[in-house]
Amino acid sequence: MLKLYLNENLSWRIAKSLREYGYDVISSHEAEMDQADDPTQFAFAVKQGRAVVTNNFRDFVALDEEYTAKGKSHYGIIFTVKYSLPLLIRRIRTVLESVSQEHMMNQIRWLNEFEDINRVG
Repeated sequence: MLKLYLNENLSWRIAKSLREYGYDVISSHEAEMDQADDPTQFAFAVKQGRAVVTNNFRDFVALDEEYTAKGKSHYGIIFTVKYSLPLLIRRIRTVLESVSQEHMMNQIRWLNEFEDINRVG
């Protein structure tokens, strides 16, 4: 099962809500990593076997390129834009239901690729 790490630009409430559905998700706030720089946060996620969810495109694309150049693996990066909290939770649930950890290895994906299949109503 895919495990996620939410970068500091996403609310810890998202991680809490997703855990209530049974998913393995932590936030930088919960991991006490809010003040850490992006390379440190990325290394933490890699060590934990987690894909990173962030809206920090510039820095995390550079980290992906650095890892690739050094032959290092990571568990994926999922980029998002500003969505409402309920929409972010539904979209991330869609990712968690449809993508395996193996398929996220060294991948960059966009959250808007995933239709909102968990929408009620």
